[in-house]
Order: sequence, then structure tokens, then C-alpha cells
Amino acid sequence: MNIHDEMSDNEVLRATSDSLSAIPMASPPDVEAIMARGRARRRRRLSAVAGLSVAGVAAGIALALGLTGVLGSAPPGGQGTIRTAAFTLVSNSNGTATLTISPGELLDPAALQSDLTQYGIPAKVTTGSFCTSDPAPAGFSQVVSSYPAGESTATPQNGVQPTITIDPAAMPAGTELSVGDFQLSSGEYSGQQQADFVLIDTSSYTCSSTPPDPNGLPDGYGPSDGIGLLYGGPGPAGS
Repeated sequence: MNIHDEMSDNEVLRATSDSLSAIPMASPPDVEAIMARGRARRRRRLSAVAGLSVAGVAAGIALALGLTGVLGSAPPGGQGTIRTAAFTLVSNSNGTATLTISPGELLDPAALQSDLTQYGIPAKVTTGSFCTSDPAPAGFSQVVSSYPAGESTATPQNGVQPTITIDPAAMPAGTELSVGDFQLSSGEYSGQQQADFVLIDTSSYTCSSTPPDPNGLPDGYGPSDGIGLLYGGPGPAGS
């Protein structure tokens, strides 16, 4: 081997360096790009958390409104008002219900019966007929009070809408409220309307298409056993 066959250490290092320099090297990472990607990921995470928070608050508000009855009608026995052309029924906070009758409008018996039931008052409501029991159940005066006061208001009063307040908690077991509504077509009060209220025995009663005496109560019912309201026919009350 001659001197050209041997390489010095410097030549070896130089050759190695030249070889390495020929290998393609990756570019240094772009620091700004990395930071931008990190910021984007943080924004996405914050948006997701905020979305969950808003959804949670909305769900909480919806639950609260539902529990307080804001999103729906008042439950049976709760406070509320039902209005129709023929009557207004208000459920009071003390558990009673106040019925105000509109002059000039015949009651819709199915609607009134359903609405009374909604507020915990078992009732049988009829138009053109009236149901009674013999003997009359006791306790009516504890169940119903009226304005104008009294068991009968045979003289119609201008501008006055008959109102009765009913306490379902005072109703004796096995009874229901009987409501009969008539538009009188003959006699002294022809053209007027008459509504009578008594208690009946749910399992024993009869119904008649003859209106009770406008100046009194049905046969078998005493002064404290019912209310008869005469409240004006079509047009202004008392016309």
C-alpha cells in the first residue's frame, strides 16, 4: 500500500462532512404556526364549555318555569282563570272557585261541568233541565255563597252579574253540585234567564225540564239548601 492508499484523520472527517451535507434536512418548525394551532384548539375548547354552560342554564330556567306553572296552564286545584262567553270561573288561592255568569248567554253545560271538575268540584250542569234529590243533601250553605246574597234573586238587576263562590272541600261525600240553566219563555219573567244551584245525591236524583219557581227553590229544598238566580235575558242585564 502506498501513501495515497492511506487517508489522514482530517480527510476522513472532511469526507464525512461532505456526505452529510448532501442529505436533505427538514426545515426548522414554524413557531408562529404552532402557536396559532394551539390558540385555535383553546378557542374550540372554550366554545364547547360555554355551549354546555348556556344549555345548562337554559335547562334550569325551563325546569323552574315548568315547576311554577309559567309554561303551562294551572293544574287542577291551582290558581287560574277560565273565560268563556257565558261565564268566568276563577280558582282562588284558598281552594274555592268563583263563578260569574254573563247575562244574555246560555251556559254551555258540558264546558262548565268540565271546568268545575278541573277545579275539584263534582257537578252536573244542564241547560233546559234541572236535577234534584229528595231528600235534599245537607250542607249547601257551607259549600256555596252568592252575590247578590240570598237563596233567590227574582228581580233582575241592571249591570249586576250573578256570582257564586264554591268550596269543594265543604261538599259532603257522595254529593255533587247541580246547576240548571233556563231561558224563560213565558210568565212574568219571560225573556229572562234563570240558573239554579243545589246539592244532589250522586246516586239518587231526578231531572225535570220544568224550571223551578223563580221566586223560590225546588220542591223539597229549604231556604238554606240552594240558590236561584234570575239575571236578565238577551241584551243588557235586566232588559
